[in-house]
Amino acid sequence: MGLPADAPRPIVLHTSWRSRFAILLAPVFLIVWGGYGVFVGGIQIINSAILILGVVLAGVAAFDFPLRSVFGPDGIDRQCLIRTDRLAWDEIRSVARPAPQGVGSRIRSAAKVPKSSGLVAERGKVPHLLSDRIESAAEFDAIQAGISAWRPGMILRASRPADGIAPTWLHKRRRGSGEGLVDELVE
Repeated sequence: MGLPADAPRPIVLHTSWRSRFAILLAPVFLIVWGGYGVFVGGIQIINSAILILGVVLAGVAAFDFPLRSVFGPDGIDRQCLIRTDRLAWDEIRSVARPAPQGVGSRIRSAAKVPKSSGLVAERGKVPHLLSDRIESAAEFDAIQAGISAWRPGMILRASRPADGIAPTWLHKRRRGSGEGLVDELVE
């Protein structure tokens, strides 16, 4: 299925390498720690709990942490390590930037780091992570144009990022040949 020449192309947002490493290393660390404890000390509550927690985190990382999210005419595809989760436009209430919370947000505000983060798609009451880092202004503009074309009336509850922010694909292989600082899929 080809898109009309004037239709927006699907836009790709990528998650950060830091989050990818953290989501990989945390379960591995817990599995090794808990497994070693079970191997050396036998099955005890603490050792078993650490091992089970590591296995659960590995499952969440594999099934629900997006490596990239593709905004297209049919909805948003969250491409995780093991599966692709399709969020159809009629299921999504809004695309939003989550509000910073906790100690980390206080540290960021004290260090004058922007409070903005990535984007989530709100399906019902459940937010689905799309990107863990803020996108560039060009990526935001492309997403806004795409949402306006693909799902008129959809709420985009996110402010436009500053002009100096790097695109999400900067340290990754691009998936398409987009214009400027936007990674667009070529069909």
